[in-house]
Amino acid sequence: MIDDLEEMLKTAVSEVFRKMLKVEVRSVPINSGAMGAETHIASAVGFIGDMTGVAYIYASATFANKLTSAMLEMPEGDVQGDEMVNDAMGELANMVVGSVKAAMVERGMSCVLTIPSIVRGSNISIEAISTATRRVLCFQFDDNQKLVVELMIKPPEDNE
Repeated sequence: MIDDLEEMLKTAVSEVFRKMLKVEVRSVPINSGAMGAETHIASAVGFIGDMTGVAYIYASATFANKLTSAMLEMPEGDVQGDEMVNDAMGELANMVVGSVKAAMVERGMSCVLTIPSIVRGSNISIEAISTATRRVLCFQFDDNQKLVVELMIKPPEDNE
């Protein structure tokens, strides 16, 4: 099932960014340079139900500002303060994971979402419990900006 969730997540990221931000993304192999030393914003939304897990979306602060600008249809210079960017990144995570939830429901799986949460910092590293399955995806935009999406799922036997 984790492979199915990974494909749902890839589809969700592509659709949300195409529809909401009018930008095309492509899935690329993750490399060590995908998350440089610059400050990053990690937005997270969990899902609880037949499958339980959390998806994290990481973007550099500079790229998150650009995404916020596109989402709000305003010039980048008009994006003011961390709160505006945090809200936009939280909403992007909510839309992506919401799309995954809709795909899960179509397959007969029940699920509810958690509220989005945001973490900011440099060299962010999220560690999962040892029994969690982890997948890390990387998406590249035309301007070579990268977005990293991390999916952590509890094994089904732990979900009961």
